[in-house]
Order: sequence, then structure tokens, then C-alpha cells
Amino acid sequence: MIATALLLLAAAAPQDDTWTPLEGTTPAQWRLTWTVDPAHRITISWSTREAGSEHRVHYDSVPRAESGKPHAQKRTAQRNGAYTLHPDEVGKLSGAHYHHAQLRNLKPSTTYWFQLESDGVRSPELHFLTAPADDRPFRLVHGGDSRTGHAARQQINAYIGDLADEFPDLIAFAHGGDYILWGELWTHWRPWLSHNELTVSPTGRVLPMIPTRGNHDPGPLFDEIFNSAGEPSLNYYTIDLTPEVSLITLNSEISAAGDQGKWLERELKRLRPKRRWLLTQYHRAIYPAVKNPAAMKEHWVPLFEKYDLDIALESDGHAVKRTVPIRAEAQDPSGVIYIGEGGLGVPQREAKSDRWFLQEPGMSGSSHHVVLLEFGEGHLTSRIFGLPESYTTSFATDDYVQLIPADATWRYLAGSDPDGDAWRGPEFDDSAWSTGASSFGYGKVGDDDEVATHLADMRGEYSRVYLRASFEPQQLAGLSEVRLAMRYDDAFIAYLGGVEVMRSSVGSGSGPEADDIDSHEAREWELFPLGSGADLASRLGEGPVVLAIEGHNKMKSSGDFRLEPCLIGPPLERPPLLEEAVILDELRLVPRASR
Repeated sequence: MIATALLLLAAAAPQDDTWTPLEGTTPAQWRLTWTVDPAHRITISWSTREAGSEHRVHYDSVPRAESGKPHAQKRTAQRNGAYTLHPDEVGKLSGAHYHHAQLRNLKPSTTYWFQLESDGVRSPELHFLTAPADDRPFRLVHGGDSRTGHAARQQINAYIGDLADEFPDLIAFAHGGDYILWGELWTHWRPWLSHNELTVSPTGRVLPMIPTRGNHDPGPLFDEIFNSAGEPSLNYYTIDLTPEVSLITLNSEISAAGDQGKWLERELKRLRPKRRWLLTQYHRAIYPAVKNPAAMKEHWVPLFEKYDLDIALESDGHAVKRTVPIRAEAQDPSGVIYIGEGGLGVPQREAKSDRWFLQEPGMSGSSHHVVLLEFGEGHLTSRIFGLPESYTTSFATDDYVQLIPADATWRYLAGSDPDGDAWRGPEFDDSAWSTGASSFGYGKVGDDDEVATHLADMRGEYSRVYLRASFEPQQLAGLSEVRLAMRYDDAFIAYLGGVEVMRSSVGSGSGPEADDIDSHEAREWELFPLGSGADLASRLGEGPVVLAIEGHNKMKSSGDFRLEPCLIGPPLERPPLLEEAVILDELRLVPRASR
């Protein structure tokens, strides 16, 4: 039965998502992890297609990329390996490799700028903030269940990235688990890892993640991605965010009693009453808005109440909720409050709002959301933010700074392949190529949606098309972000200044040697972050910048093909996040000693 289920899941593996180009040893899919001493330590992780031999992080307390000066410190990755493929995936797709570098002896409340390097290939320069070592105010964002609903996942990831710039004291992202549909499949983790890059802010700020294992996250890949958060397979641990705030991460997918239960009581006893604020996160909901109570309830709730836990952060239900304070199965001002239920992209369910613990002053509903916790002077404020309308409305390229517009005229080659790789760069003479306006292809996306340049001879004859357009590098000045917007069927590889910057639905190779091409329908616009204008300008040099794109159809006989690119900067206008925030719930607590 399990084998059958896994085969069905493998067949249902998402084929229409984007991922960072895993080509050679180009660093991609970067993420940061906190599990211990966040004021002084962090794990920086990334992926490469090939194993490579030398992987390191360069870092400094000041930015170095634009000046060209070397970073003051570097750290070699201590753990490297191949992501585990499920038996159903072996021989059917290309894998990738993980790299983990643990940095130590960092300074508290300090911004560090870093670049990843694998065999001489570097990532853009990014930055993070270490946790405080003193009792200063800070914020923490929490959410769970990003496993399906990939468009919504990307929208809310972008929102988290914007929150990181909006709130300079936001220090981390606690994830409540269920990252993907099935944790044993690399085909599910691969797009999640790339979508996770959208949580990087427009200025390049990365929020360290505090990961929780969910019921959809079995298998070895969770530990390979998050460097065995806690201990391998156990994945429960305590992190002191400040001397006054501790977050206990529990694993609802293993025995709740036994060793984990004993450890939990030791931790709670150690932390109370020393900590002003004591929280926990785990996946399955104990006081659920949708499902039945999780089995850990009988083991964990007595400990939560015995040691006066303040807030339990829950996921799994695919809804939004905050309970009344609960003690001894009744509303009690001294009780524990349960918040969350999982809304990082997964389709939402209807909350069972008639349950006693969801009545006022509690709440429940259905909405994609994040929980923003503010630890201030003498108070803790929880706000549940829904996704602002500007993140969910239909994408329109005219609402963004235009580098190469959606209706731009391109040089294109159809019916044959260019010789070598020179066509990707600025020195190539494309005067012999045809000229046409975007979009390119045949067939329809929907009613009344014809392509602008119709490739009438393509079906049954050829499966690849090559495009070239250019813009001036001065246009990059002052742009906080640059993104490639695409509608495509089935696959593409994009090059900027002759260097590959993005690919989707092409597993490996390029041109006639491209392999592992997936099917993909050209529906809505999809956005691919390329970095800031300053970062791109520093790498591109002078002269016109060429965006070159090769489009692939999975089969020559396919009934349609589409290639519609657009290169954009930031939105022309966006109100401050707080002005457009959708606050679903707000709760303010004072410390127990003051109640």
C-alpha cells in the first residue's frame, strides 16, 4: 500500500514549477538555519547540480560585492552530499548536491554580508542579522503548510521577503512544517527550495529559518536540507532568541512521550521562570480549527500548563485561528493560547468555528497568512496578517519598471540551432535572425489569446526557438530588484550578458543537448528573481546587455508552444506594507508576572 501511494505521489509530482538553475556548480537554493545560539552561530546552506570539490562562504560585517574588496572571513562547508532520490526517481531525473557551512563566533545584533562560492562560482551578495544577546525588542514571523498551491506559496514568500525590509528588527522565520507534498521526493523539494528564495527581501536580506518537521516531511531529505535540525530524524530542540525569549521546536511525527516527552519537561522546567516569554512550535494542532485533536495532546498539554507556556504555534489544519487561553479544558485567563493552523500557500479549508475554544475572544477563518510576533518592552503582540491584495491581484507587466517590455521586438531563430554558445552574449551578430514581437509560438493559452509571432511551421518539425533582445546597463541604476517574467510552454533557459541566470523545466544541458524537459502549461505570468540592479550591473560591465532565451517544447508533436518573456524592475508604485496590511487578528499579552 505504501509503495503504491508513493508511486501515485511520484506521478503527481509538480511539473509546472520554477526552480533556480542548477547547472554545474552555480550556488542556488540558498537558505539559513538557526537551531542553537542564534546570537553567535548560523548554518548557511545551498545547492549545486554537480558535486564540485570546493565549497565555502565568504562573509563580513560590511558589504563587499560592489567595492570588489574581499570579505574579511571565509568558512569551508563542513557537510556536503547528494540529495537522496526516492527509488521511483532514480534514473528518471537528475539530482543535486547540498552544502552546509556552520559559522561560529558571530557578533550579536550584527548584519553580516555573505557570498556563496562553489568551485569558483559565486552567488549574489546577501545579508542576515544575528539575534540579540540582550533584552532588546525584536520580531519573529511564523507560518506553516506551503506544500501545495504553488502560486499562493510564491506570493506569500514574496510578502515575507518584503516584511524583512519593512521591519528591521524581524530576525527569523519559524516554519511549522509541511513544506511540500511528500518529503521523500526530490521532485517536490526542488521547486520548494527555489520558491523559498522569494523570501529573500528586495535588498538581499535573508531571514534565518527555524524549521519544524511536518507529517508530509518524512524521509532523509528534511535533514539534508536543514542540516539535521536538532538531531537527525528527531528534530526537536530549543532556541533562545534572546535571554528572555525561548522557542521550543517539537516533532509531532515521532513519539510524543518517551524520550521527547522527558526532554520537553526538562526544558520547560529549566526555562521557567527564567524566561519572560516561553513559546513552542510543532506541526499537528492540539486545539484544531479543522481536524481532530492531535495525539500528542495528552502528553504535552499537561506540561504546557504545568510550566505556564505562553503561546503554542500550530499548523496542519489549513485554516487560521487563535484560541482563547486554555487551562484544564476550559477558558482561563492564565491558560495557554494556541495560534496558527497553516497558511503559507496550501489551499484553505473551512474552519469549524463553533468549537468552544475558538469563540470570542478567540477567532478562526480561512486565509493564507503569517503570524508576526512582536516582543516589545513589557508586552508580546501577535498579529495574524493575511496576504495583501496587491500580492494576489493579476500580474500586469505595465505596473512595473520596464527593461524589456512584454511586447518588445526580438531577434529570433526558429527551425535550426545556433553554432556554439556565442549567441548568448553581446558580441554575437544576430542580423541574420528573423525579427518578431513577443509572444512566440503556436496554439492558444486561452480564448482570444493568440501569439504575436506565429510559428506556423513549428509543430512536428522542430522543438526549439532562440530569442535575443537588449537594453542599456544604465537602466539598472537604482532598481531594488530585477525579475524575469515569463509565460512559457514547455521550458526555457535564460542568459543575461552571456551567463545563465534562470531555467525552468529543463533538467540539464542546453540547446540540442537539453535533457529532462518537463511539460508546463503557459497560464499566468511567473516571476523569476535575478537580484538587484546594482548586483547585476556589477557583473555585466559596460555596453548593451543582452537577454537571450532558448525555449523548448517537450515534443515536436505538441499541440501548442509559447515563449513570452519580459524583464522588469520593481513596481512603479506600492503603498507601505503597513498601509495595505490585512490584519486578521491582533492579541497583546503582558508577562505572567504582571498579570
